[in-house]
Amino acid sequence: MTDDSTSIDTQHPPVRTDIFYALITLGSTTIWSVLSGWLLYFYMPPEGTPLVPVALYGAAMLVIRAVNAIIDPPIGYLSDHTRSRWGRRLPFMLASALPMLVFFVLLWTPPMRDESIWNLVYLAVVLGLYNVAYSFLQIPYGALLPELALADHHRVRMSAWYAGFQLVGMILGGFAGLVIENIGYMIAALIYAAVTLPLFYLPFLVLRERPGRHIAVAKRLDFWQSISTTLHNQAFLIYTATWALYWSTTAFVQAAIPFIVTEICLLTKADTMYFYIPAVLASLACYPLVTWLSGRLGKWRVYTGSLLASAVVLPGLMLISDRFPVPLKVQGVVWVILEAAAISGAVMLPPAFAAEITDYDETLTGQRREGAYYATWGLLDHVVTGAASALLPLLLLMGRSRSDPHGPLGVRMVGVLGGIMMFAAFLLFLRYPLRHRNLMNDRPPQG
Repeated sequence: MTDDSTSIDTQHPPVRTDIFYALITLGSTTIWSVLSGWLLYFYMPPEGTPLVPVALYGAAMLVIRAVNAIIDPPIGYLSDHTRSRWGRRLPFMLASALPMLVFFVLLWTPPMRDESIWNLVYLAVVLGLYNVAYSFLQIPYGALLPELALADHHRVRMSAWYAGFQLVGMILGGFAGLVIENIGYMIAALIYAAVTLPLFYLPFLVLRERPGRHIAVAKRLDFWQSISTTLHNQAFLIYTATWALYWSTTAFVQAAIPFIVTEICLLTKADTMYFYIPAVLASLACYPLVTWLSGRLGKWRVYTGSLLASAVVLPGLMLISDRFPVPLKVQGVVWVILEAAAISGAVMLPPAFAAEITDYDETLTGQRREGAYYATWGLLDHVVTGAASALLPLLLLMGRSRSDPHGPLGVRMVGVLGGIMMFAAFLLFLRYPLRHRNLMNDRPPQG
């Protein structure tokens, strides 16, 4: 048989394809978890002198993300129209993983040991380069999923593997506090880079792109036509706005975890692992249920229910207090577990929705333009994460540690703000136009 016929069965993709595809998520989530959980803490430690001007940190993060966001649509367009013996997506993924890890390590080596504007300049340049490499990896990677599975129930299955490995990555990232406390930030970064490097390259032994999806030159939309067509897809617009609210909340909570652990629950940095691991195990326990309910009720109902449940649980962060006869650590872990269970549907199902939206685009344009969509989501990822990075330090000015006059009020407000955003996401996704379609398509074939 030819390589194309044996590499991927797009109607019934083997489980090994799901696993090897998800390995890349395991690597990228591990690195993302360390960055989102500890970069702010590293440059603005609550118990010491910040390494960068506090007032400028948030603005710098927003500018970095905005600049990097500009390159995402061209990356998606280039990925859609690339021709190579490896296909449209894999060459970009192959070339970008190693540089991304190099820049990740360099983020923890600022030139000055005290507060300095040069540290901020260094951070801006290195983080900007890291984000460029990350985009060249993640946009083609996301666009590959609709090629690996065509049936919706298979996409839900792949989403479950994807989300499961994502949570395992968060467990690995959750050990960062323990590693950092014992050997420091720089050595910890080197260890994480070395451990995750094989995860980005082993999948190339298995993954192959589906042949025949190149867009003929005569039929190609130009760059601006591609952008315009994407922005006129109503399903895309509603899903994307919902995702932006969900991802903003995730970014807030992830960055606030070290502060929650050390300033609300009065524990050490190493204790952050006791918050990550129960949360991840709770989510993993929920994924089989999410998969089953998606087949019975449809993924739209499960997703909206998850958004609403998360909106209810998140403000509970305000209730953690020594007024209750329960240790603060137990209260914090219980809150994390409840939130992880509530949000499990919203965490697991986005890849299936994204694939569905790109399928819908094909009915409108007659072309497979996954890269254009995943590039737009990548762009918004930069904008949303940048906005969250800019807003969180301002929120922490309300009180980010027990030594502040108001106590860690700003840390607690992360839960309130997150709950408001998740409720807004729930209301918005009620208008998703493809919901009736996926109620029918989510069910696996009988017999």
